[in-house]
Amino acid sequence: MALGLPWPAAAQRRSQPPGEKPKAPIVQGLGCAEQRAGSPSTWWLVRASNADAAPPGPFHISQVEKAKGAALGTNVFRLIGETDFLSVEELLKSGERSRFTTADTANASGQLRAGRKVLVKGLLVVSGDVGGEQRINLMSVVSLADSCG
Repeated sequence: MALGLPWPAAAQRRSQPPGEKPKAPIVQGLGCAEQRAGSPSTWWLVRASNADAAPPGPFHISQVEKAKGAALGTNVFRLIGETDFLSVEELLKSGERSRFTTADTANASGQLRAGRKVLVKGLLVVSGDVGGEQRINLMSVVSLADSCG
């Protein structure tokens, strides 16, 4: 029997040499949540601030309060992994979620709604395609205001 590091630590060591920046850094930013029509619909962070490096874990109340007064920007990010931050009704319409969960058991925060000013945290994924679409794979969403006005 081989002894060594627990699996997550061992996997992380193999995948990232010491001192190398992660390929998908954790970032945070604020902007306006926008849902675009399509099949399926997509979610975007528009009028967004820069995606700044962020520590892992939840937002501290001081970060949320500071973001409430912060100015919006001109960036656009496609949001992915958004389902858990939608309303229960929207979560159940997403993909095949209604096949394995109910309104009573759905894990949905309701923080991501079209037109809201939101603070987001997640992994920044930049497409290698022409145009280099920037996506944020969501880890946390906090609604700052009901509108972006």
